[in-house]
Amino acid sequence: MQDLIAAAQASFLGALPTPGVIAATLAAVIAAALLRGFTGFGFALAAVPLLGLFMAPAKAVPIAVVLQLLGGLTDFRRAGRDCHWPSLRWLIVGAVIGSPIGALVLSIAPAPIARIAIATITAVAVVILSRGFALAEIPSRPATAAVGLAAGLFNGLAAMPGPPAVVYYMSGPFRAAAARASLLVFFLATSITAFASTAAVGLVNGGILWLAALSFPAMLLGTRIGEYGFRRGTEALHRTVSIASLGGVALLSAAKGISELM
Repeated sequence: MQDLIAAAQASFLGALPTPGVIAATLAAVIAAALLRGFTGFGFALAAVPLLGLFMAPAKAVPIAVVLQLLGGLTDFRRAGRDCHWPSLRWLIVGAVIGSPIGALVLSIAPAPIARIAIATITAVAVVILSRGFALAEIPSRPATAAVGLAAGLFNGLAAMPGPPAVVYYMSGPFRAAAARASLLVFFLATSITAFASTAAVGLVNGGILWLAALSFPAMLLGTRIGEYGFRRGTEALHRTVSIASLGGVALLSAAKGISELM
């Protein structure tokens, strides 16, 4: 009987991580959460490469997805008060429509090419934003839905819904607090879809959930420290860090796409 119980536990949890892997996971999660707490985005984009240094992508991605979902649910009450709901609703509608279209395109176009294309578009947006581009007024509902559609396409193509939404809020006449809160809620919506997708293909098991639960306090700590920095900073600093982070996303995406081609 004990052998059967042990076998069932091993099947559910998989190979338990070593103390070194646990410590490295906590450090990676805190680092990614610092960025999330300050800018409102970038957790998965920072966490997955960091976690990938010492675990397989098939584990790093679902851990990041679960933590993003848990963090989004935790922050929703506060972020929901500060976010800009009129724009956010239409962004989410566009993203829901665009994600399956992006996945369909991915079934035809090679993933590395898609990543490089997204990195190029993102890099162009970074250059434009860094030169001071800003919209005088909030885009119309159709234009906002089109941005959400682009985010959905990016999500379906490369699991990267962030760049269009970040550019939208960085270029629009939004207060930094509203932009950050809106991005937190937007990524909660996309993380629900991502969690359903990873769970459907069997990537979320007991071991993933256990390590994510163990890492969640570290995510909360990093997020709160990042939030403290955000409150102590200025609107200009938030814009600068956000644009720099978006540039980092472009570089990481291009590097991954090129490495996959080689």
